[in-house]
Amino acid sequence: MHSLKNPSWDNPFYIVPSICIITFILEVILPKKKNYSTLGRKGFFLDLFYVFFIDFLLNIIGFYAMTSVVEFIFRKSLSAIGIDSVVVADIHNLPFFFQFLVAFILVDFVQWLGHYMLHRFNFLWHFHKIHHAQEELGFASTRHFHWFEYFVFKPLLYIPFNFLNFSVAEFVGIYLWFGLFFTFFSHCNVKVNWKWFNLIFISPETHYWHHAKNIPHKFGVNYASTLTLWDHLFGFFYYPKDKEPILGVPDQKEIPTSFLGQMIHPFKELFTKKKENNQMLIDQPIQVVKSDTTKQKVWKKKKK
Repeated sequence: MHSLKNPSWDNPFYIVPSICIITFILEVILPKKKNYSTLGRKGFFLDLFYVFFIDFLLNIIGFYAMTSVVEFIFRKSLSAIGIDSVVVADIHNLPFFFQFLVAFILVDFVQWLGHYMLHRFNFLWHFHKIHHAQEELGFASTRHFHWFEYFVFKPLLYIPFNFLNFSVAEFVGIYLWFGLFFTFFSHCNVKVNWKWFNLIFISPETHYWHHAKNIPHKFGVNYASTLTLWDHLFGFFYYPKDKEPILGVPDQKEIPTSFLGQMIHPFKELFTKKKENNQMLIDQPIQVVKSDTTKQKVWKKKKK
């Protein structure tokens, strides 16, 4: 209740609605990337409920509390084997600009790494698939994911921050706000001609390919939250100019369309021992065809 009664620039209960309003306006006034309306697209109102569920209910229940539990268990485990501290360097000894820079790069990388793990491991993909089972995207789609990601898995990302003596409060603040606008904007149904800017920062032009199933890598592409640096470094950046992304997952028809059904579905698959296939690939790998002046990427369809 204290947060609700005290608006401020770093208060999630006011910042998130503000970002929703800004990105909603952008969807209304900018050209569409996909041919469906902002309000009339499939899943629009369910996505709004997800925003409320993730950013209000779970924040109230306690992302901070869960991260504190992770910190407690991590430090107790170290003490049990005779290690009192794993602080390599104290971030607070640096000038503010360098604190900001280190925090930004670190949080962006751990988000990238965590996102990759959600795709790479079948157990985690059962939950993350709920986010990808959207055939039409909009600004609120960024919050359309299973509570397991936010409430159980993502607090574990605090551990690397412990090495630099970040407190839990600092980590939560950094995690919530670095790139928050970009995560909402990247799901907007807008067409932006950023050209070289797409090679540096996430945008709908590149992130829609992350949600596509016609991609050349079996575990997905474009995992970036803000910077595309990590996708370039590890070979997951994908931005073709001659194709359009087909959104969704290969087993789209098996995913429930209701909120409760989507919350239950990953556990149902796990308990029924379903052999999950977290491979998004539905096309054969691209072939590189050399010409006199350039290299052209050509897709080769599977033979029936």
